Amino acid sequence: RSQMSGMGCTRIMRSASEVHVMFTTLQRALGAAESSLLERQFPEMHTRHPAGVEPEPSLLPNSPYAAPEGAIVHAWRPGHWYTWMFEIESSSTRPPVHNWTIQHSENNVFGIAQSKKDNDAVKYLGTFQSLNECFAACNNTKKGTCNAWTWHQLNFGDPDWNGGCYMTVGGLWSPTAEVNVVSGRGPHEGGSTFKFGAGGNQGGEGNDEAGEWFIENVEEELDAPNEFFYNEVDHSLSVVYNGTGAPPNEIVVPTLANFFELKGTQAQPITDITFKGITFTQSRTTFMDPRGNPSGGDWALERMGAIFIEGSERVSIADNHFTRLDSNAIFLSGYNRQADISKNRFSWLGQNAVASWGRPVDNDGTNGETPQGTLLYGNFVHEIGHYQKQSSFYFQAETALTNLTANIVFNIPRAAINFNDGFGGGNELMHNLLFNTCRESSDHGAFNSWDRLPYFTNIRDGTVSSRPAVNNVHRNFIVANYAADGGCLDNDDGSSYYDIHHNFCVFGGHKSDFDGNSKISRSNLHIYPQVYGATCLNIGAQSLPPKGYAEGYYNNTCVLGAAGDFYLRIGSIDGAKCLGGSDKAKQIFEDGLLTNSNSLYVPSGDAKVQCDSITLSVSQFHQQGYDVGTQVSSKLPSAPTIIGWATQLLFA
Repeated sequence: RSQMSGMGCTRIMRSASEVHVMFTTLQRALGAAESSLLERQFPEMHTRHPAGVEPEPSLLPNSPYAAPEGAIVHAWRPGHWYTWMFEIESSSTRPPVHNWTIQHSENNVFGIAQSKKDNDAVKYLGTFQSLNECFAACNNTKKGTCNAWTWHQLNFGDPDWNGGCYMTVGGLWSPTAEVNVVSGRGPHEGGSTFKFGAGGNQGGEGNDEAGEWFIENVEEELDAPNEFFYNEVDHSLSVVYNGTGAPPNEIVVPTLANFFELKGTQAQPITDITFKGITFTQSRTTFMDPRGNPSGGDWALERMGAIFIEGSERVSIADNHFTRLDSNAIFLSGYNRQADISKNRFSWLGQNAVASWGRPVDNDGTNGETPQGTLLYGNFVHEIGHYQKQSSFYFQAETALTNLTANIVFNIPRAAINFNDGFGGGNELMHNLLFNTCRESSDHGAFNSWDRLPYFTNIRDGTVSSRPAVNNVHRNFIVANYAADGGCLDNDDGSSYYDIHHNFCVFGGHKSDFDGNSKISRSNLHIYPQVYGATCLNIGAQSLPPKGYAEGYYNNTCVLGAAGDFYLRIGSIDGAKCLGGSDKAKQIFEDGLLTNSNSLYVPSGDAKVQCDSITLSVSQFHQQGYDVGTQVSSKLPSAPTIIGWATQLLFA
């Protein structure tokens, strides 16, 4: 299948409230042929995905399609974690419905209606005592043809909505389950059912359902400039030309995914190769190629890139421009040492700028078949992840001792830097500028890490151990805007052994959550931080770790924007009632979290500390003897003061 760089056949993208698609909830067991495409399989990962889609005819106005087989459906996984791509294998037509149907506990105007008001999508029909009155109002309305209505029962629970009756314009049918609501639908066409035959392997966290979606590679949707369709039967190419005059005589059809393949072995590596001053452009898409789960994180990916390297030492990739590539730009696979990726520009990419993935034997990383000692310095990265939304400037799995310094990264769909596991650790991130991340996704930070599986390596001190070397994260400028609700630094799901210090974080606090340990956040500047709500530090979904594995939050400056914002959010402690006032509870708390000597700025001096079911004011927290040396000020610092702090922090 040919694809033009950056183009698709059609995009039927609507908000979640506007599009409701019945993705079949059949859990697909991976057969031998399909599972052979995966390099690793975990019970909780990648084991299920939607098997098909039953779209409402109104969502595909150019349907029915004469030959939808081979079309590609792109769909968000719920939660906007990543995007799936599915190839349609077969289709069938659902019979029309000739009668009105009434559905209880279904709200067809959820998220698109305004209380007792009209808008472009929904019209208000009145407030009534029964669904029969609402039904009658639908039949008698002068606001247009009513083919779908929704009535909020009198016990709906909100006086602004109780008894409210609404119709959708054009008979839009997009119901959401909700109690004490009834929706009715008039006669309608049945529409098509599309069954998927390939795909669904683009992420590491399965689900039975999907979110927003669009379809491409179907001839009937060839209706907008720059769209194209290749007919594989008669070998004709149709293009909607976006310009004046005659279209060009030549059309470039990318056919290569890997432009350069450097393949050696650990025993006989390729050495001392340099790529310099080259523009790399127009590679083909690879999102339907075989993929694997690199480790215990959320990602799945294919070992492909415009520059693909395996079995190398001292490869230099510097001063190049990677642009309009529909797949990964650079891929480090297996054994690689001292790769230098510096001062390149990455823009308008379909997937990742740089991906690194080793080849240990199961959880034994002592075989050396992993990338180590990679330097990524001074790269300029923007507008990437246009096909696969779970894409980053830099992704690593089963990789260690990476140095990321002085990179500028912005305008991307998900985290700028992503560590899929802890492996051997020893990574360093410093002087990077990260902003405008997570523009299309959520439940993530500008930096994201997981560490769900232990590995045996000798990287920490030369002896074989499951304990990795400490990762050093310092003097980075990170803005956690858009949907980076996991904070500036999102240490998720088991992430451990991080020393995070002297970073300037705007709009993001520190997430240190879900069963990790030994992460120290010190001497950082958190300005108006958010971690699933306003908070400086969020460990809200786990018990604090035991003695000897404490988390840390000390010597930080945190500026909260509103009285009542959270200073600390802790899930619980084991063995006592958290913040219950007992000496035992205090000892367990302090064994699991080292917190002291912070500077906290919050209006009225009113910040909160939460642990388990108990919420205290910060003054009550201090009165119990916690958090010694922390100072609280009710006067917020000015912008020039904050800039002065940041300058001293980053450049001292």
